[in-house]
Amino acid sequence: MTSAGPAPTRPAPVGPAAPSIADGQWHRLYPATPFLRGGVVVIAIMGFLFVQFRDFFIGVFIGSVAGRGPHEDPLTHWLLEHAVLAFGIVLALLVGIVGFGWLSWRMHTYRLTDELIEEREGVIWRRHRRGRLDRVQGVDVARPVLPRLFGAARLEIAMAGSDGSIRLSYVASAHADALRAEILAAVSARRRTETERLPGPLHARDPGTTSRLHGAIVARANEFLAPELREPVDAGSLVEMHPGRLVGAVGLRFGAVMLLVLAGAVVAAIYRPELLFLLIPIAIAVYGLAAREVLRSLRYSIAATPDGIRVGYGLLSTTNETLPPGRVHAIELSQPLFWRPFGWWRVRINRASASVRDGGAGQVNTTILPVGTIEETLRVVGLILPDWAEPAGFTVSPPRARWLRWVSWRRNGFAFDDRAVVVRRGRLWRTLTLVPFARVQSVGIEDGPLTRAMRLARVDVHTVAGVVRAHVGALDADDAVAMWRSIETRALAALT
Repeated sequence: MTSAGPAPTRPAPVGPAAPSIADGQWHRLYPATPFLRGGVVVIAIMGFLFVQFRDFFIGVFIGSVAGRGPHEDPLTHWLLEHAVLAFGIVLALLVGIVGFGWLSWRMHTYRLTDELIEEREGVIWRRHRRGRLDRVQGVDVARPVLPRLFGAARLEIAMAGSDGSIRLSYVASAHADALRAEILAAVSARRRTETERLPGPLHARDPGTTSRLHGAIVARANEFLAPELREPVDAGSLVEMHPGRLVGAVGLRFGAVMLLVLAGAVVAAIYRPELLFLLIPIAIAVYGLAAREVLRSLRYSIAATPDGIRVGYGLLSTTNETLPPGRVHAIELSQPLFWRPFGWWRVRINRASASVRDGGAGQVNTTILPVGTIEETLRVVGLILPDWAEPAGFTVSPPRARWLRWVSWRRNGFAFDDRAVVVRRGRLWRTLTLVPFARVQSVGIEDGPLTRAMRLARVDVHTVAGVVRAHVGALDADDAVAMWRSIETRALAALT
């Protein structure tokens, strides 16, 4: 988001003598950022060059091998003839890469004021991003494996709107937690009289050690073993996921595909053993996805904090997300067929933050409970909509809709409570979607030639773009119109 006018500064909060990172001044990223961003790439390039020119290095340091001299290759011959020049070119290239990385780090700064979070970066092409604090949708602290070894973390401030997120890669872990707390305090219009500083790599020292290396090792060990929810939470709201249940739930989700791969492997082993080589990549991909989901969701916990809903997850690469109050636009409870005997549910949400910079692993997380019992699911939903309970009566599809909803027509329907519209769909794969009236952006009715002849219609409740879609089809046309009018009236009343 862009905001005009000079940015006011925030007075330094009362607390520790160390300077606050939310003092309205410009701060640089973590000193190891150039290596974490580009150093790994340099190491990979060096490894690739060594593999490609291994004959050259063998010829220089050992000599020819098996009677084959390196001079047979024209490129290797040129390198041997101009070894000093080649070494100088490589050295200059490395110095240029390191120098550009250092300069990029020097030019990349950020600051937090009473109204804005700002970021400046770029050496040749400069960019200045300014996001208003009242547009913050969430603040996440991610700790991938490699940055965790260096005591660094990635701070992601999700802003409303497309490509509005601000990502600070990387900051010191202690600074990330403190900055997250300052942003959330500003968003919730509170001022902290005393800031609690969490131990981190820039300040942690083991008083009993005499070696800096020992102190660094202890700090990194504490970083890996530290609990994800470091701040006080409401014990009654804390939900932690059992690892065994997570493994079982993921296995059941991927169970059908895994059984097909296993059956194919058995058939291939009996009739066409050579086809096993085709199934190996498929099996690796399926089991790899399952293992990745398990590792990503281990140590999952969610709880209510003074700043909002705090979600922490991950084993090696960890992420802590904080959702300020009122930032969730839609909630979906889903139950796959194989989870029904155990009573397990999954909870996903939509929030007003989307950024093209967040591709891949940086995408905004939409699952706030990967798998939980019905009691845990209702507790998580209660963090977003306090004291919510499923309505007793639903308006469902008429009997003539069984031609379009053979199995689910008796369960396909909608209901209202005081704060949200509730949509229920599916019998084999059950979903329950909640959209607060204050977050409804629009509502529409759709009917095609076939449904119009059957006096049926579909209603779509539009929210921000996301994985949760609130729609219900095969409704009686009169019920669809009544639903449309009721949502319109309640949504307008919720905005006043």
